Amino acid sequence: MTTPLDTLIARAVELGLKSSLATPQAASLLAGKTKSAEAEAIIQAANQVTADYKACLKEVERAAPQHYASLRNQIVDQVRKAMKKQPGMRKWRCKVCSFLYDEKIGLSKQRIPAGTSFQDLSDDWECPDCDVGKDQFVLDQD
Repeated sequence: MTTPLDTLIARAVELGLKSSLATPQAASLLAGKTKSAEAEAIIQAANQVTADYKACLKEVERAAPQHYASLRNQIVDQVRKAMKKQPGMRKWRCKVCSFLYDEKIGLSKQRIPAGTSFQDLSDDWECPDCDVGKDQFVLDQD
């Protein structure tokens, strides 16, 4: 039987995942100083889902104050596990210098938005730290 607290925890996990997916893209747009209406909408949506997530955590705290710390850890662990299952959320490590390209974050300095898969980088893309090509990168196992 699902309790109201179970429902609230499930909602917090859902919002935490949405926030975790939206925040890097919004941060990338902010770092690139993009001012389009689309960019503004993405940033606003990321801010809203993050605010909703924080509000939901407050509701969990009010519903079970004596267990909040362990429940919050449980929620964060579930969000992390869900993030690992997201497609396109892989990390690639340079075999030469160990630079890490994180698809979830992208590279704002090179105007590569969050969520850009390694395969979608141009064929002539090079490691920003040591200038080797994509063929010198391996899927990070961490």
